Amino acid sequence: MPAAAETRVSVTRSRNQDHVTEVASVGDVQTFQFSGVNGMMAFVRAVVCAAGMVLALAISFLPGIAAHPPIAIVTRAVIGVVACMMWAIWRRRGQEVRTDGSRIMWCPRRDRRVTMSWSQVEGIRERALRRRLELVDGSRGHLPLSYDLADFARLLEIVRRNTPRLRERHVLMSAFRPHPGVRWLYLAAALFSLALAAAAAVQGELFPIAVGLALSIVAVAAYGRTVRAIEVGPAGLVLAAPFRARHVAWRDVAGVALLHAKSEFGLLAGLYPTVRIQPRAGKPIDLGVIVEGTIPLFDAVEAAWRRAGTEPR
Repeated sequence: MPAAAETRVSVTRSRNQDHVTEVASVGDVQTFQFSGVNGMMAFVRAVVCAAGMVLALAISFLPGIAAHPPIAIVTRAVIGVVACMMWAIWRRRGQEVRTDGSRIMWCPRRDRRVTMSWSQVEGIRERALRRRLELVDGSRGHLPLSYDLADFARLLEIVRRNTPRLRERHVLMSAFRPHPGVRWLYLAAALFSLALAAAAAVQGELFPIAVGLALSIVAVAAYGRTVRAIEVGPAGLVLAAPFRARHVAWRDVAGVALLHAKSEFGLLAGLYPTVRIQPRAGKPIDLGVIVEGTIPLFDAVEAAWRRAGTEPR
């Protein structure tokens, strides 16, 4: 019998302070899976969510709360949201994504596969709260890519490399908006703290007044620093915040990178696609959770920076 053709399989592992990554490649096919660390974290999160759900459900039936229907309704609504999150976290643990030079395949479970050729990809949607990107085709079908897949930064680069038509469209964009939810969350926290301080003033309690005012000041300061609009121009970048605008000239930028980095975006936790702009002096500027998408922002920023001719030789 003739010998079977040999398939060479290589597995690359790397470890950093945040997570363990593992990528297996079979020929030109690359497979991205949840690492063992992410699988264990999914289990831990599911257990914690389940315990919280049971506790919240029990609390909603206490006599004092059950006697107030609005409170009970809100509590049970929170339970429903937590239950959905718990199920989503647990269900994602076995997913994998496979890519090659012509297509990308999402395998949510062993008996189901969703395939999309690179030429079919018409857009990329960013779902920050769901922690995933979605590749969209012409029929509005979508293929999700979870941020929790191992070595997601490499998968991100593969998607960019195989969708040049999207890049041509992205470099023409100039106006971007970070997701407003983070900004409004700070404003809501400030108003809530002021309300607590006012209630304490009515009761004549000085310490709660001081705490409420201090928290409101911190929340307003955070709101004032949060970028609400980004303008990519031929001379540089404009980052507009509620109380001020920052101008970053391309001649002052040493590098631009697209990363999968730990979030610096308000209360969002975990790793998110991030555009990092490294000034020649000072701290890096991280931009992410963009309404129009982090990949389009990176393509537009990198193109404008290179057109200015200021990148290191």
